[in-house]
Amino acid sequence: MTSSSAGTFPRILRLEAGDLSLDLAPEMGGIIGAFRTKAGGGFDMLRPIGESSLAARDSGAAASYPLIPYSNRMRDCTLYFANRRYRLAPNFGSHPHSIHGNAWQRAWAVAEATSTSAALTLNHDASGARAAEWPFAYRAEQRYRLDENGFVLALSLTNTGEAPAPAGIGIHPFFARTTGARLSTQAAGYWRNDDGMMPVAFEPVPPAWNFAEGKLVAPLAIDNCFAGWAGTARIEWPEAGLALHMAADPVFGHAVIYVPPGKSFFCVEPVSHANDGMNRMAKGAEDTGVRVLAPGETLAGEIRFAVERL
Repeated sequence: MTSSSAGTFPRILRLEAGDLSLDLAPEMGGIIGAFRTKAGGGFDMLRPIGESSLAARDSGAAASYPLIPYSNRMRDCTLYFANRRYRLAPNFGSHPHSIHGNAWQRAWAVAEATSTSAALTLNHDASGARAAEWPFAYRAEQRYRLDENGFVLALSLTNTGEAPAPAGIGIHPFFARTTGARLSTQAAGYWRNDDGMMPVAFEPVPPAWNFAEGKLVAPLAIDNCFAGWAGTARIEWPEAGLALHMAADPVFGHAVIYVPPGKSFFCVEPVSHANDGMNRMAKGAEDTGVRVLAPGETLAGEIRFAVERL
């Protein structure tokens, strides 16, 4: 493990094994800054964060960041739970919805670190101004284990409050979108969005977005949540002679696939619940994937990333 800092740059923990390296920025949202291989001249499998973004502590420009205590959009910065309405602080510029929880915008502590592993923790006490970020206290943990074949990320979220609380976990990795990049994955269906990018109807996956046999990513444009996700995804980069196989525990029953037009990245986000799932649950929906944690209860799961040489 190497740790570095310079000027206003946050501390970087670098894990190394074989020809692989994984950079973490604990104080900057507990993000991954880069995941790369030195083999074959080097290749960044995840979008690396740039120096200007590091200096600005822009966690949204990360290679990946945690989605805790919920994933994706919370309609109109409002949470309905247990017959109460909570107003959440806007956290995404002028965007009308709150997005991805607060863990990706908070400083995490380093609980453990070696040359190939690290444990990061975040305690949210939901007091004072923090209550507007999220009104329920929690403790989150990210545990990384790197070896010469890839890495494992173990996520957990524990309700440290005195009352039941809604909970969700996930990650938001940004994969390299090369000309030849191909994605293979499967899901039972997807949530069609309205003009505000909020889910309105669950429908079968259309042929254009059926990745069961693999599809080129470059020509696509998607920003939708897929449910009944099989928990695995394979990404191939023929130009680099590499593939990455992602395998998630069953708790991650949803995946958000995000392929924005004209960008150099795309995302396959393993998440535990559907977009705006907590508010849909409040309306009686039973298919959201949202968990309600009793005091002291934990929601946890692992996501494995295995590198393959083509």
